[in-house]
Amino acid sequence: MISLLGVLALQPPPLEAGVLEGRLFDADAGEPVAGALLTLRSPSGAVRSARSDTAGAFRLKDLPAGAWDVSVQRLGYRPHRARLRTGDGLASVEWRLDPLPLLMDEMVVRARRHPGGEPVAAFVETISLDRRAPGADLAQTLDRATGVNVRRYGGLGSFSTLSIRGSTSEQVQVFLDGVPLNRASGGGVDLGGLPIGGLSSVEIYRGAVPARFGGNSLGGVVHLRTRPLGSEARTRMRTASGSFGTRQVGASVGGPWREWEYLGLVDYSASRNDFRFLDDNGTEYNAGDDGWARRLNSDFRGLRALAKVGRNLGAGRLQVHNTLDLIRKGIPGLGSNQSLHTRYDTWRHIAEASLFGALGPRSAGYRLQAHHSLTRDEYRDRLGEVGVGRQHDRNLTRSLGLRGEVNVLLPGHSLVTAFAAARGESFSPDDLLRSESRLLRSRRRALAAGTEVEVPLGARLTLNAGTQAEGLDDRFFDRKSFAPSDVLPSRENRELLWGWRLGGKLDLGGGLALKAHGGRYRRAPSFFELFGDRGAVIGNTRLVSEEGRNRDLGLVYRRRGDGAGLELAEAVYYRNRVDDLIRFVQNSQRVSRPHNLGRALLRGVETRLQARLRPWLSVRGHYAYQRAENRTPFSFERGNDLPNAPRHRLHGRASLDLGGVGLHGEVSRESRHFLDRANLRAVPVRALYNLGGSLPLAQGLSLSWELRNLTDDRVADLWGYPLPGRFYGLSMHYATNP
Repeated sequence: MISLLGVLALQPPPLEAGVLEGRLFDADAGEPVAGALLTLRSPSGAVRSARSDTAGAFRLKDLPAGAWDVSVQRLGYRPHRARLRTGDGLASVEWRLDPLPLLMDEMVVRARRHPGGEPVAAFVETISLDRRAPGADLAQTLDRATGVNVRRYGGLGSFSTLSIRGSTSEQVQVFLDGVPLNRASGGGVDLGGLPIGGLSSVEIYRGAVPARFGGNSLGGVVHLRTRPLGSEARTRMRTASGSFGTRQVGASVGGPWREWEYLGLVDYSASRNDFRFLDDNGTEYNAGDDGWARRLNSDFRGLRALAKVGRNLGAGRLQVHNTLDLIRKGIPGLGSNQSLHTRYDTWRHIAEASLFGALGPRSAGYRLQAHHSLTRDEYRDRLGEVGVGRQHDRNLTRSLGLRGEVNVLLPGHSLVTAFAAARGESFSPDDLLRSESRLLRSRRRALAAGTEVEVPLGARLTLNAGTQAEGLDDRFFDRKSFAPSDVLPSRENRELLWGWRLGGKLDLGGGLALKAHGGRYRRAPSFFELFGDRGAVIGNTRLVSEEGRNRDLGLVYRRRGDGAGLELAEAVYYRNRVDDLIRFVQNSQRVSRPHNLGRALLRGVETRLQARLRPWLSVRGHYAYQRAENRTPFSFERGNDLPNAPRHRLHGRASLDLGGVGLHGEVSRESRHFLDRANLRAVPVRALYNLGGSLPLAQGLSLSWELRNLTDDRVADLWGYPLPGRFYGLSMHYATNP
């Protein structure tokens, strides 16, 4: 309810105004309310509108004398309608808005005990992408996060997978504005196929997974957020160029239009990726035939188009998102035996509509979401340069999902969340060569329901508990007859996955908090793991579902206030046990096949630090130790490290701010790790050094540069797939109302 001070009464007197101005405040906190939409309508049909600025102020000029119906709307506040009469002169008013609880942008706005919106038991790191490094893609950006390990097959846009705390890429859930990107067809989410354009931030959840993401993830969650809608007109443009023919260009425009807010964006990136590498000619132990070569058929082109609109509907809000990605890239194959003609193209469209708002006077909120995605992949290896035999597949994946969520704030500030979701996905392969492909027409239907409760016990202790059940119904069909297939005699078509989690947070005072979490999670094998037949991957129809039990305990310090000093410190110990672990394992022919390895024990310590040593000097970094141990019953493997799991990872960054001129230096170090279960094929230790900076040129215009891999260290994440050496990048960025 809005209280109008000193202006409106039961019979409002005429305002001595042709101008109406005033300010809006939060009735509880007393803070200014920005972005509120004020709309005045006269009986003659005239409409005048304005929005409050960051100080909560608004102004309407040249108002004809007469009666007006006024409407004030702001997301998170109760709407109000009133009637007033204008005259000649100036009138100043002050309105106070009462807040309402609601669900918005995957965050719960309910009470003021968690200003940062961080879940109670989760360890979360947020990476801002508004000013990304020149020539950087999503894989390079996420590789700097705590507890995250990214494996890349090459340069910009190349196939890249992500691991959290020693997990596999299949165990990590990836979301784009709340829409799941993991597909039942599987293969893990390819970070190289996700353009970075239009993204504003990435949230990485390690361990505990909030209910809004389903809560049944073995490894963790990566949530990609696109740029939000805004109440002010804003234009952005960006262009970048760099080594190996790398180029990026993008533009966006957004702002208010009548009662709507909109955002439109187009972003294009490309690279030849023709970097030099040392070719061992396939003879690792014979240096006599080694020589420098240039990466071939490694080019990449990606285009993203994004459109978002939203408007307030009373106490709620409607938002619609559309994202279109077009990706074309070459598959270069092994460095010692490069392919020249193998290609992989992707066309992906994602549409989402969400309606969220308040239920009741001040105690509940709701969120309804529907999404549809359509992805077409085309893989062409007609000469058999990369995979086993000749291939030309064109696969179509369609997904449709519905989700509803309700939050209720009970007396004593206990919060109860309940959700239900339904999702259907179909996978339709088309073998254009009419060969004996192992890929089958498949579909998966899933129904999920769960609840989560957050209970404060006193002023310092908050407990969190949740559970969810997900029922899967899989069907597989013969490619030619479209009749149901019985190729999976060892696995039921229906399965129930059930999980739970329990955690808490203890406020120790002075910005220090103790967090703990434990949970049980399950994951069914994907169609790719069951029937994979692309490139050097062959599926395994005898796989069973993975089951994990995750635990972690950590101390977190967050400073309140500004100024020099320690801003953030975090130390976390985790211990995860996975049964029937699915891992892709390479054999001597360099063909990968997934296996249930029996059991794995993942243990580690994560530390993170962020500090401002001087007003002009800040540092941040992290160190993670992990022991991803193979606990299979086979004696010749038990106790070995799991593939692609380095024990030590270190990243540090120091930044200087010299009156608007920025300079930073980075160092990343990763210990030796192995590609095989026998721990015989090692990837050596690597240390990479980067240097970059920024320079303001004019109002809203800035220049950024970066030199990566200064020592030109020739490294590789995977055997036979070299990564670029030294790289330079330069970018220009322009923004209005930044």
